[in-house]
Amino acid sequence: MSHLVEDLRSAGALIRRDWQVTFSYRLRFVSHLLSIFFTLTLFHFISRLVRVPSFASPETYYAFAVVGLITLQILNSTLTMPPNLLRQELVTGNFERLLVSPFGALRGIAAMMLFPFIYALVTACLMLVFAGALFGVHLRWATVPLVIPVGVLGALSFAPFGLLFLTLVLVSKQAVTGATFVVAGISLVSGLYFPVSLLPAWMRFLSGVQPFTPAADLMRHLMVGTPLHASAAAELLKMACFAAVLLPLTIAAASLALRRSRRRGTILEY
Repeated sequence: MSHLVEDLRSAGALIRRDWQVTFSYRLRFVSHLLSIFFTLTLFHFISRLVRVPSFASPETYYAFAVVGLITLQILNSTLTMPPNLLRQELVTGNFERLLVSPFGALRGIAAMMLFPFIYALVTACLMLVFAGALFGVHLRWATVPLVIPVGVLGALSFAPFGLLFLTLVLVSKQAVTGATFVVAGISLVSGLYFPVSLLPAWMRFLSGVQPFTPAADLMRHLMVGTPLHASAAAELLKMACFAAVLLPLTIAAASLALRRSRRRGTILEY
């Protein structure tokens, strides 16, 4: 029990450090919010052009797109931000502290994924406030609290992919520039901007073999009441299976990459 408490304290210290570093650059957060608010405004006016049977009104499509953009924030917090944080740790020499600390490098790498997720949650709340106050997005308040556990489960199902990118950073010593293209592809096949029913058959297959589609589907259902494409139990089970099966495998891969880098004497190189 005492070891668990110490690990939680260490993870909390990393979260506090990353939070302080991020908000020490005040314009970074402000510029990020302005960029997101501009995107929400852009989609609002695009929604005025939508006249398709899939959506009863432009407001329905806008609510659909807003939840997709929120899911995209969580996706970016898992796949793109942690590799950049790890790369920065290597460049500044801070990663050496994790190597020699009782917390350990592997747990330190995993803990680097916590602050981006918290940052994404804060951003998501501000997006909802903005979209609701300016453009009238109506939420289903009875089910909105369930978004938190679904979001956590979604993040756990995304985490193996983030850990895989972190492992690639350990091996290649480069930030994973391809993560941006992966996120773009996922956003396309997961129906973040439009229903997956509009995709060709081979792309609809891709939408069903990853956890991002059910995560977005469930979050939309809970936030704005869009109908589910499958039962809630089936979609929750799919996300849980991705987390349960892939997380141990990617943790083992990260551990192997650390041992290999130690043997080669390249673990602190960048």
